[in-house]
Amino acid sequence: MKSLVRMTERSSLWLALWGVGAITAIRVILLVVTPLQLYPDEAQYWWWAQHPAFGYFSKPPLIAWIIWLSTQAFGPATWAIRLASPLLHAGTALLIYASSELVGGRRLALWSALVYATLPGVAYSSGLMTTDVPLLFCWALALYALLRALDEQGWRWTVVCGLAIGVGMLAKYAMLFFALGLLLAALISLKARRFVFSGRGLLVAALAIVLILPNAYWNWSHHFPTIGHTAEDADWDTASYSLGNVFFFIAGQFGVFGPVLMIAFLIALWQLARSARRSDRELTLAAMALPPIFLMLVQSFISVANANWAATSYISATPLAVMVLLEAPWALLSCLVIDVTAMLVLWAVLVRPGISSTLGLSNAFKREEGWQELGHAVTVAARSQGFDAIAVVNRSVMAEMTYYTPARSVPLRAWDGNGIVADCFEMTMPLLPADRHVLLVLLPQEVRTVLPSFESVRPIRRVRTPVGGGLTRTVLLYDVRGYRSPRPAP
Repeated sequence: MKSLVRMTERSSLWLALWGVGAITAIRVILLVVTPLQLYPDEAQYWWWAQHPAFGYFSKPPLIAWIIWLSTQAFGPATWAIRLASPLLHAGTALLIYASSELVGGRRLALWSALVYATLPGVAYSSGLMTTDVPLLFCWALALYALLRALDEQGWRWTVVCGLAIGVGMLAKYAMLFFALGLLLAALISLKARRFVFSGRGLLVAALAIVLILPNAYWNWSHHFPTIGHTAEDADWDTASYSLGNVFFFIAGQFGVFGPVLMIAFLIALWQLARSARRSDRELTLAAMALPPIFLMLVQSFISVANANWAATSYISATPLAVMVLLEAPWALLSCLVIDVTAMLVLWAVLVRPGISSTLGLSNAFKREEGWQELGHAVTVAARSQGFDAIAVVNRSVMAEMTYYTPARSVPLRAWDGNGIVADCFEMTMPLLPADRHVLLVLLPQEVRTVLPSFESVRPIRRVRTPVGGGLTRTVLLYDVRGYRSPRPAP
């Protein structure tokens, strides 16, 4: 057994490369063969990628830049839009390998990389292109650079850390939690304190600020829509102060990270708190994991927090948890069995989405079905009546129509009911009175609110598309004229 362990340690990098590489190759193949369509947010990001900029209404620009690169290389297919997701997750797994090797050696590095690659949250995320994917990669790179910089006096890894934080902020503002982790690390680790409160710490901050400046200027010149949207997501205006929300958020963390791994992570924190022999690197890992989880616990109590909002914690939580599991190989095996089983189930759903209803997962995939059929119906209707524009009310439907109505000959417009810009489509392509003859696309629950804003209304058809689990999505098409806009014409 000892010889097997030594052989594993000697070959750990190659085993990690082969393991992560094989998983990634399968994920890329599944992206090509899956019939699942773009999630609404993915469609919106694709639309942004058609108009490269330093910022967008609800997110920083990195996601759009990545999609622009992948679609320039491989075309606008759904799989090409999502291609960077499994590749970046693979890069994140290998960066976790590198960080874990610094903390606990090659054995810890190998299992940490493989565990991350098979996490339930990563397995699901690898089938979508979201802002969390580049964020996690940048976080992992910044963490590795930080661990290297703690033990080296040169400036190379300091520069890498600052650049990674800056680029991560261009992915998602949650990268700011890294700064809180640095401050916490400085409180509990002597090496981290010497690094943070030094010229090198100032250089990290300066580089990050320089990289985010173009996005900050874009926000300033557009009246800070991204910051405003982030505040709306937090939703503190309708605070609920609910322990029930806290419970559901905690339960979501066990789902995203896996139950065995979450228990092991909590044990690792407890052991670190009790132990007098704690390395600076272990303390730094814990410090980087705690701020996102703690802040999202507070957020879930005040209003609501999605399970993925604490995802950055698990970059450093993974090696801490695996350190505990390596002391009980049966626990590590059970963790991998659970995670790999969940991953295989998700792979099966990607190939045959219909089985999601049998497994009780249809709710997780229903927003990736039916959009192409709706886009075809809208395109056919737009060609038949000589419309000046196609107006859409719902943001998700609007995002999908930007991608799934490529053959339309009239422009898309966003209906606005109150004159307050609520999304990127209302900001960049609002419906105006000059659009006299309009094909209106709306959901049944929007009828009473929307139709009174037009002088003339004639129903065209009701479009029903299956979305799995025996459910259908119903969308109404109207021929409307005389839009009374709540905002002045530009």
